[in-house]
Amino acid sequence: MVIAVNMKKQLANLSELRSNRWQQVMRVVNDLARTRYVDLQEYTTYSRVWEYPWVWFQLESLKGNGLRVLDIGSERSPFPWFLATQGFDVVVSDISPNYWRVWQRASRQLDVSVRKHIVNAQELDLRTASVDVYLSVSVIEHVPDKAKVIAEAARVLRPGGLLVMTFDVCEPDIGMSFPEWNGWALTMREFDDLFQNSPWFESGLAGLSWNANDIPDYLAWNRTTAPWHNYVTGAATVYRSNKAWVEPKWKDHSRILKGKLYSIYVVAIWYLWHSWRVVRLKVARLVRRSSRFRT
Repeated sequence: MVIAVNMKKQLANLSELRSNRWQQVMRVVNDLARTRYVDLQEYTTYSRVWEYPWVWFQLESLKGNGLRVLDIGSERSPFPWFLATQGFDVVVSDISPNYWRVWQRASRQLDVSVRKHIVNAQELDLRTASVDVYLSVSVIEHVPDKAKVIAEAARVLRPGGLLVMTFDVCEPDIGMSFPEWNGWALTMREFDDLFQNSPWFESGLAGLSWNANDIPDYLAWNRTTAPWHNYVTGAATVYRSNKAWVEPKWKDHSRILKGKLYSIYVVAIWYLWHSWRVVRLKVARLVRRSSRFRT
């Protein structure tokens, strides 16, 4: 299938965020999070209420075609599960195993099948040219080696595949700031530089204009969502070029084996830790009850 989505980059727009079109998407996404026994997160404020609808409007025309979407940094987001209900073959992923049980529960309760991986965005243990859409919602600002993230996205995307990203944008020259504990947000120029002269993605992204006139209104709104939200939000779509990623086949086999073994290991360790914690809590309750009974 030919993926037909225009190359685009944009800063968040407050009027879009408040529009019926954007809010309708968020109602549907949040309805999934409210499904009984599903521990997914609802979003009623915060930048996600602009980001998720924006991403959906880029992907909506592709629904029902079984395209494989790699969602980076899924955590408890309901959005990849929403995509799975729309006919996408979704891979949820995170650097931490803490959400594995949430993913299993969501898959059962929502009756959708997704693939699950524990991965590092800077070094994906996934097969080369194995996904149609690489989706990253506000992840790159939390990752140290941003150029490596883009290179890994290029590696796992099939030629002609689509990169869809949202990200925090911080422009210190106009009074914005980003908390050090939260990572490092890109400037508009730094984001453009990641794709400038890249052989892996279609050319021209850096030449598109940013809608900087939308900054003041959105920035004022974003500051109301948390004291440290003194920055704005950006988004972009760009195609993977037809240039093949060439390397020895053993590297892919090694990545896949490493990824499976690592996922099994960290998930097993997490379950053991979680089970031990549950046992300790139950023992503590029994001790407290016994003490009350004796007194």
